[in-house]
Amino acid sequence: MKLRYCQIDGGNFGDDLNTWLWPTLLGDSFLDENDAEWFLGVGSILSHDLPQESRKIVMGSGTGYKRPPVVDESFDVFCVRGPHTAAAMSLPPEKGIADGAYLCLATERFREIAKLQKTHRAAIVPHHQSVETIDWERIADSGDLKFVDPRRHFFDVFEQIARAECVLAESLHGAIIADALRVPWKPFRIGHRFNLFKWNDWFASIEVTDCEILEYPILWNREVSLSTHLKHRLKRACGQAFNKYRWKQRPLRKSTPAEFDQFAQELSDVAKQEQFFLSSDETLHRIEERLLSCLADLSARYGQSLKSAA
Repeated sequence: MKLRYCQIDGGNFGDDLNTWLWPTLLGDSFLDENDAEWFLGVGSILSHDLPQESRKIVMGSGTGYKRPPVVDESFDVFCVRGPHTAAAMSLPPEKGIADGAYLCLATERFREIAKLQKTHRAAIVPHHQSVETIDWERIADSGDLKFVDPRRHFFDVFEQIARAECVLAESLHGAIIADALRVPWKPFRIGHRFNLFKWNDWFASIEVTDCEILEYPILWNREVSLSTHLKHRLKRACGQAFNKYRWKQRPLRKSTPAEFDQFAQELSDVAKQEQFFLSSDETLHRIEERLLSCLADLSARYGQSLKSAA
């Protein structure tokens, strides 16, 4: 079967880890280029436009960006990212276990990374698209933070998160990997890239019910053309009318240096606090066990042996 994941120009570790995780757990021969069967793992890739003619094997994926698919006989769903995805796809609640990235816990490489010594107080992991429009190096330096570029290789990102005492995340998988590594995390949003459905889906899966999401003014370090300004104004108006958060967060102008400096200071102040979040050890253990059970069922159904020494 063929691996289906979101391939981002420039890279995004949360998507790219699919290329290592599944061959590690299921063996190099499990995946091929056969379009008749698609394997859908980590990522918000469940949508209505998946090909009807291909069989779709789902293991920990989520929805959130497009209209969810109608589950028919072409789907074989072992589990999805959380209860909100399960409800959106009319699946039984027990299918909404957790993000497939938690299966990193079943690999020796990830367990070794979790043992790394701490070298910095706080890491900041932005959304991969924010890296192109905000100077995170400057913000990190001004706020005494460690900037973790989500476009880097996933092992580099894992290690930098593991070495932090806490993580500030605009990237959902920045927070998920931190949670798996037992590094306390706190989410923040600064613009239209933050997808609240995905985060709430994940919060519900890890039984975090009172998570504060830090919200900051829209930041943008590029000039906004007149046509873009007008388009974004229209988008904002529609967002206001239909209560669409992401539409309301479109930038109208370039942010000032003072606004970036204030943002860096506020993040620095947050990093000194103790009010971060983490799933319980019991919840994490239960998630890992349930995901491994689904993976074992998948392996048995498709004639593959799990790698016990992954």
